[in-house]
Amino acid sequence: MLATAGKRALAAPIALAVAGLLAVGTTALPAQAAPAAAGQGGQGGVSALQPASSEWWFTSWDIQTRVWPLSQGAGVKVGILDTGVQANLPDLRGTVLPGGDTTGAGGNGETDTDASGQGHGTAMASLIVGQGTDDGLVGIAPKAKILPVRMGSAHGQPEEGTSQTEAAAIKFAVSRGVTVINMSIGGVNGSASGCDPVLQDAVAYALQHNVIVVAAAGDEATEQNPPESPASCQGVLAVGAVNPNLTLWSGSEVQPYVAVAAPGSDITALSSNGKYFNGMGSSASAAFVSGAVALIRSRYPSMPWYQVVQRIINTSLPKGGTIPNDSFGYGIMRVDRALNVSKYPVPASDPNPVYDAYQQWLSSPQGQAYAHPAKPRPAHSAPAATGASSGSGVGVLAVVVVVVVVVVAGAILFVVARRRRGRTA
Repeated sequence: MLATAGKRALAAPIALAVAGLLAVGTTALPAQAAPAAAGQGGQGGVSALQPASSEWWFTSWDIQTRVWPLSQGAGVKVGILDTGVQANLPDLRGTVLPGGDTTGAGGNGETDTDASGQGHGTAMASLIVGQGTDDGLVGIAPKAKILPVRMGSAHGQPEEGTSQTEAAAIKFAVSRGVTVINMSIGGVNGSASGCDPVLQDAVAYALQHNVIVVAAAGDEATEQNPPESPASCQGVLAVGAVNPNLTLWSGSEVQPYVAVAAPGSDITALSSNGKYFNGMGSSASAAFVSGAVALIRSRYPSMPWYQVVQRIINTSLPKGGTIPNDSFGYGIMRVDRALNVSKYPVPASDPNPVYDAYQQWLSSPQGQAYAHPAKPRPAHSAPAATGASSGSGVGVLAVVVVVVVVVVAGAILFVVARRRRGRTA
């Protein structure tokens, strides 16, 4: 009887400790997208959505007939790191989740503070998840959700924010369970690589958590600008812009980091005031690729980030002569092919320049310092996002492990002591 009682006393704290460990594990890691239900395409009313005649990319990509029957982005969160998203607009109703703000001004990202008045973050959201209300615009992944994180374009900040606010925004979005991050912004910084070390570390953090980072290649090709970040950061999927006739848009940056191209000219998008405007640029191109990633991650939720990127690159339409080239990268993205593994297989041996560049960075001194810190890394000066949870998942896990060890050791000592008293009696 004493032995049985001792086993029960030992089992109880172990069960509680393991339960606590599992609970911490599920909160410390970003949520995974739920597997897409078979035949989800065309269901739930999305099939009734009719894109506007100005949305020429729907015809070019055969979205309604070859894409939506396979996936519409259900179960996927897309982080839009921008000027915020005007969540109360009818065309975005029900698609925008409470997000964050890394500028220090407070808020949850659901208000677009674009200083130009256009509503840059809102426009990007409409291209991905627009609901077509009152004959409005339709996004290419209308069942996905948007997590807005405001990081610039207010209180004197530039639209793209700073390396510090961008890095904080990436980490915040990852902590809230996104599986793709859209950064339709770009700026030149003083780093020789074109990517600030603080921002590069944040990109690595996202990739370590299986989150794909998509960025605009840049819009100032005629000025022969140096590399722009975050497109130039290692591991980022950088996107150039093309015209409706599939030629390169004149402003699209010609850079070695361009991986693919997508529609970026003659684009109609939603403004923060609820009106539509026509514009152009690689911002739109990056939004479209982010939407395509959402479609893929919805259909194949267990596919790792580097395979998703590899599929997008190797199923693209070759353009620009020798492949790859600095204008189109590996070509113009073909959504239907990237979304269909069985019909368009991509061998593991096919090129994956984004993954290769990231692996090369990991072997560099900065990458080694990030992957194997010799001592606790000093906190970056990036402001914390409003509502972000404090502490690290790894630190919490370590505390739980210590508690488990202490509890188990105490239980064992208790059982041994009881047995000894039993023998004495």
